[in-house]
Amino acid sequence: MEEIKIHQFNPVIYPYKIWIVVSKSADIIAERFYEYNGKPIEFLNRDTGNLRAFVMTVTSKDQAYYGAIMLFRSKKSMSYELVAHESSHAAKYLFEHIGADVKEHEPFEFVVGWIADCCYQVKTGKFK
Repeated sequence: MEEIKIHQFNPVIYPYKIWIVVSKSADIIAERFYEYNGKPIEFLNRDTGNLRAFVMTVTSKDQAYYGAIMLFRSKKSMSYELVAHESSHAAKYLFEHIGADVKEHEPFEFVVGWIADCCYQVKTGKFK
């Protein structure tokens, strides 16, 4: 059985992380992260079992980092449409965290594209 890896990406200019994991189970998220408010994650597999992917805001268990974690059930499920959809969610969470307005289009669209590229790197295994 292959070890499940959580890929971490740092947007550098924002105090936020993006984590991407490919796994049929969401257990690894609850093992390594808290909800954004610092509480234990308890709902994942019960509430997300039928989804092909989801995004949620989290904090690392050492509470050193905030960010969004994206879970895809398989690399096959990482279609352009689904990656674009989930990347938009993650970008909105980032902008919410830093208090930025998504109406300032170019910064938001840049972040969406950057997150989609992070997903592409995970899907293909070709990291920059």
